[in-house]
Amino acid sequence: MKILIISEGRYVLYGDAFEKTFKKLGYEAKHFKWDVYFDLKKTTHKIQNKFLIGPILRKINQDILSISHDFKPDLVFVYRGTHVYPKTIKEIKKSGAKVFGYNNDDPFSDRYKLLDFRLWSLYKKSIFEYDWIFSYRWKNIEDYKHIGYHKTSLLRSYYIKDRNFYIEDINKKYDVIFIGHFEDDGRDETIKYLLDNDINIKLFGTFWHKSKYYNFFINKMGNIESLYGEEYNITINQAKIALVFLSKLNNDTYTRRCFEIPATKTMMLSEYTDDLAKNLFVEGKEAEYFRDKNELLEKIKFYLKHEKNIKDTGKHGYKRLLNDGHEVSSRCKDIIKVYDEYIN
Repeated sequence: MKILIISEGRYVLYGDAFEKTFKKLGYEAKHFKWDVYFDLKKTTHKIQNKFLIGPILRKINQDILSISHDFKPDLVFVYRGTHVYPKTIKEIKKSGAKVFGYNNDDPFSDRYKLLDFRLWSLYKKSIFEYDWIFSYRWKNIEDYKHIGYHKTSLLRSYYIKDRNFYIEDINKKYDVIFIGHFEDDGRDETIKYLLDNDINIKLFGTFWHKSKYYNFFINKMGNIESLYGEEYNITINQAKIALVFLSKLNNDTYTRRCFEIPATKTMMLSEYTDDLAKNLFVEGKEAEYFRDKNELLEKIKFYLKHEKNIKDTGKHGYKRLLNDGHEVSSRCKDIIKVYDEYIN
């Protein structure tokens, strides 16, 4: 069986991870990446990439058809197909290949800025061309059904076992960490509240310069660095407690870190959602949750005084993660299962 993965290609956690894993599972896989077509130092390239128009977009889609013709895939898996024309999908299907879509963002979110309206324009026009679309969150399954598209199922995010793993006997140098991007949803207010109450918290991630508390954070914690790869995994291992804030932009009820954190046996303390507490990790045993900043502060103080509880929660979360199968290989198997049972 041949599988062609199509994605932007900038992040190894996405299309690259699927290509590598499909190959490990014994399939012949190839990955087409469109990010290499853009030199974002050039204004004309920026405009075409943002507004999804112009000769570069046409070239991308022509080359997708060319590689599909030469490779002759049985399955084409499009990861977040913002740059793929509907007619490209339709043309691929003429060869007999099935075309599946997946989107880790919420294309139906009403919180995207007006200037980003083009971001989902091609994707939304393409929906009914896909043979199947995997949804990152339960909400999007209902969104698709609302517009009359029913060939969809849940495919959660995942961790990658050779990138996210427990490091034995590592020094726990941080009491509390948060690794993630700034979003104007009150997360900076919450972090400031913890700092004001003398919690030893360290912040990592992107876009924090946009927070009105940026200078305050820098003065309290030092520079806010971005973490990737090995450094990212080491830092989570070095924390007693790792926080999770959920994207309001994407209406998330869980996120990738909800798997990456338990993979290190570090205790996860996340914003509460029914999805997390009822479907993924049991509250007070396999993870902890907070509903407001006061509850967050109380739980941090309690657990820092009871480090055995921290370790036990981390261990139980790790065991649940393994038992339920949230590694990327499980997601690839789920994709093949849909291909075998519902499509082929």
